[in-house]
Amino acid sequence: MAFESSKSYYSIGEVSRISGIPAYLLRYWEEFFSELAPARDTRGNRRYTNRDIAMVLNIKELVYEKGYKLNKASQMVRSGKVADDQTDHKTSEILKLQKQLSREQKQYEITDERRRLLLLEIKDEIEDILQLLG
Repeated sequence: MAFESSKSYYSIGEVSRISGIPAYLLRYWEEFFSELAPARDTRGNRRYTNRDIAMVLNIKELVYEKGYKLNKASQMVRSGKVADDQTDHKTSEILKLQKQLSREQKQYEITDERRRLLLLEIKDEIEDILQLLG
């Protein structure tokens, strides 16, 4: 597998965030692209592998960047016109998007903690004012 990650499977929500494609559209694409068939867990939830994510990014490129209709893009994927070097390119794109997602999550956590501390300070000040008044 061209993409190395510590995580083996991804949920449809994670793939949606990584690829920028809404989850409903990922489900819809499964009808057109037989190559895009994520495994299912015991509860029926989709489990995307790194290869599935690379396929999603290839389809995204064909449809959004190159402007192919779904039927034509499906034919191209089936015929193998999507080269392996593009898959490697997509792998590096996945890594880049995962790092960006991780950075944004950390930034969100830092901001959230700052807000929490600020609200606690405000609460303490209000309690001090209330004690002075009454």
